[in-house]
Amino acid sequence: ALAMGGAGIAQYADPSTIYFNPAGSLFLTRSLHLMHAENFGGLVRNEFGSVVVPRTNAAVGLGFQLLTAGDIKFTTVPDTRQPPGIENPPYAYDTVGAKDAILYINASRGNGMFAYGGNIKIYYRDLTAISGFGGGLDLGGILNLEYVRIGAAVRDVILSPLIWSNGTKETISSKIALGFAPVIPLEKIQSRIILEIDFLKYLDLPGFAVNTGFEFGYHNMLFGRFGINEGNITLGAGLRYKKLVIDYAFINHTYLKDSNKISAGLEF
Repeated sequence: ALAMGGAGIAQYADPSTIYFNPAGSLFLTRSLHLMHAENFGGLVRNEFGSVVVPRTNAAVGLGFQLLTAGDIKFTTVPDTRQPPGIENPPYAYDTVGAKDAILYINASRGNGMFAYGGNIKIYYRDLTAISGFGGGLDLGGILNLEYVRIGAAVRDVILSPLIWSNGTKETISSKIALGFAPVIPLEKIQSRIILEIDFLKYLDLPGFAVNTGFEFGYHNMLFGRFGINEGNITLGAGLRYKKLVIDYAFINHTYLKDSNKISAGLEF
């Protein structure tokens, strides 16, 4: 999904669907997914792991995400009573890191045509100078037709609280997403094309964002992908061999260094 412009609301290729749309876990086989990402030239690192276990007309899943940023410099000036300048130059007195950790507990129900599901989220944020705990709830649904998939998801349905160690409290606003994904079979070459367009609305921001993606799958073994993620170009490729899947995604950024993401999955 990341190689397809981050468009993942209507598709459900692997257990990372827990992040995009919690209903997608119903359509998967029992599988494990692990991802490592070097964002913005390695400035921010993202680790993600998830597992899905289907049952009769239901599925349960578990996911964990860790986001870390290092080399954050705390600065001061020799004379804190004066503004910084040539005679009072800033200098770094400490270098620290920050991290976010999120646990996803997923469940979904439905049939081969329609699924609905949700995530209970527990997260921890450490900014060195302050830390906090919080929680949230995601809901989603997917309509799975022969030649098109339609998905809808709401992240943080209720304003999710974040309680800091100093006693203050913040909330994370909701995000509404709607995705359409036509599926075009190419039977003569045993291949298929998937297109997807996602519309995203952040309730605390004006306007909405659009992510688009394209995937060509050859013999359900080799995959080529590209997309646009909020104006940034994405590219990627995938390889499936028996029950093992390896994927790679590249994301170009206008003002920051590029991001590289690699993942591996296993059906068991």
